[in-house]
Amino acid sequence: MLKIKYSLEAYKDLKSLKKYLSSNWGENKSKKIIKKIASDIRSLEKFPKSGAKLSKIIGFDTDYRYLFTEKNYVFYYLDKEIINIVRIINEKQDFINKLFWYIIRYK
Repeated sequence: MLKIKYSLEAYKDLKSLKKYLSSNWGENKSKKIIKKIASDIRSLEKFPKSGAKLSKIIGFDTDYRYLFTEKNYVFYYLDKEIINIVRIINEKQDFINKLFWYIIRYK
């Protein structure tokens, strides 16, 4: 079975999202949304290719895929037996810029 591995940036994204949600909509709503995102990410263990190919929206070939959940994009790629979660970015943010900054820096 595949395993999920979060990058440091993905952890920071989740932490930031939780803080934002808690301060704007309360702790209960924040927990509910974070739990749903985590559940959707865990579903990738069974269906790793269920996320859409990123190449369809950026216009060039890449191994990255994305899953859209709770108004957030979860970007990941598959590497042997590991699903690498690299970023979790809100739909209102410039996700292309944030994602490519990550790719250039860490790949």
